Amino acid sequence: MNRYLLPLGAAVLLGLSGPALAQTTYYEQTFAPEEPVHWHLQIGYSPTVGSTSEYFDGGFTFGGGLTWRPRPDEPFGLRADLEYSRFSATRNLIAINELANQIEIDSGYGEVVGLNVDGQYTVHFSPTVSGFALAGVGVDHMRVALTQTVAFGSYLCDPWFGFCSYGLVPGDIVVASGSSTRFSWNAGVGVDFLMRNGQTFFIEARYQRIQTAQPTEFIPITVGLRF
Repeated sequence: MNRYLLPLGAAVLLGLSGPALAQTTYYEQTFAPEEPVHWHLQIGYSPTVGSTSEYFDGGFTFGGGLTWRPRPDEPFGLRADLEYSRFSATRNLIAINELANQIEIDSGYGEVVGLNVDGQYTVHFSPTVSGFALAGVGVDHMRVALTQTVAFGSYLCDPWFGFCSYGLVPGDIVVASGSSTRFSWNAGVGVDFLMRNGQTFFIEARYQRIQTAQPTEFIPITVGLRF
């Protein structure tokens, strides 16, 4: 009798441990952050809107920051972002400055470096998908530069044939520029998708408004990694 009890007991233990192992694996793949601070990096495209679109085309944006949730099991958190965006000047902006300054302008750009601090509210849709909404304020430094393409004298070297000669090469010089630092506010939404080891891949869109004389408005649409 005893020789049959031992295999039977082992089978029962294996049967009981199966759900426990499955349950452990399940919870490892859900949103259960243990650390109150998570860092993130992001990159994307930033279309301009409103009157800003008359002077600048959409451009690229990238940045990073952190999210602090003192109690990870609660939906509220505090988020900080440092971001850089760059936009190309439209033909309209170039024409206005050519007329005002009586100089030839070939191209131009605007760039924004901003620090934003936001409150963030997170909602779990499923064990692996989470949504969030955020809103806050910031400080942004903006610079606009208009350039002209000119020819510069330079030595040109051919590494294949091994000789150098003096010639002209095209290059850009800044013919007009200006900068300013202003307060801003922003609001947005996003979705987090759980990855391995507690990292998340996220997609986010936010509306950014800088308090210039004519408001500077753009909508960064980014993808990123939270870790």
